Amino acid sequence: MDRIDRYVDRVQRLAPAPRVVSQLLRLFADPNREVDRLAELISYDPSLTVEMFRRSNSAFFRGSEPASDVFEAVTRLGFQEAQSVANTLIASSAASLTGTRNAGDADHLWRHSVATAVAAGALAAQIHDTEVTAFTVGLLHDVGMVVLAAFEGAPYADLMRRFQASGAALALAEQAQLGVTHQEIGARLLSRWGLPANITSAVLHHHHSPSAGAPFERLGATLQLADNLAHQVTGGETPAPDPASNNPEAMALLELSAGDLQETREQIQERLRKVQELLQLPAW
Repeated sequence: MDRIDRYVDRVQRLAPAPRVVSQLLRLFADPNREVDRLAELISYDPSLTVEMFRRSNSAFFRGSEPASDVFEAVTRLGFQEAQSVANTLIASSAASLTGTRNAGDADHLWRHSVATAVAAGALAAQIHDTEVTAFTVGLLHDVGMVVLAAFEGAPYADLMRRFQASGAALALAEQAQLGVTHQEIGARLLSRWGLPANITSAVLHHHHSPSAGAPFERLGATLQLADNLAHQVTGGETPAPDPASNNPEAMALLELSAGDLQETREQIQERLRKVQELLQLPAW
């Protein structure tokens, strides 16, 4: 058994983010609840998104093709089944993988995942690629960090804080100290849970050259830029590297200029304001 499987084999499920759970519970109590609203809330939580993919792509619900985004997955399941899946995950979360023993670190990781999802969606819209796929891969790109944080505890939380503005530097530190990286664990986990190859490839290669993820290099380049843009837009104690100069291959592959990214930043900030209102979050 390799190092990656040693981590992945221990994961039964991921716990949903408390901020999303609170909004879902309010929705479930609303007699006028709608499936589109349910799908929208689920789309901001990595664990619920993965669980909807897993259930909708099972033999009982799967059509001729697997669901390719969370809205399709929830629609295929229907409101009652999707609510049952969500409630089961919420109820079992106390005994499941928590993501990190420090609530502040968990919240920071979740907020970065949401910001990256929003950034990836905005980029995909700008270059006329599939927005929901880019959003999903942005949301799930750091799921390997959740696993490492849960099983390695305080030492890994310290690594996360030291390299919070650079996932690539964090990956190098992970490889040196643990012999495995968060993107390797994340890709293996998502693949095992039945997510599409384009998503698992982008997760695996998001700190490498986008061409390493061929034939899904456009999605990989989008994720790489979105990850950097999310760090830049949301700020932090450590300044994030400039996305354009830090990712020249991704910029060239997607035929983007520094001016294009400025336009994208404005779109990301506007979209994050809407997420903040939807989930009743403090400012990013």
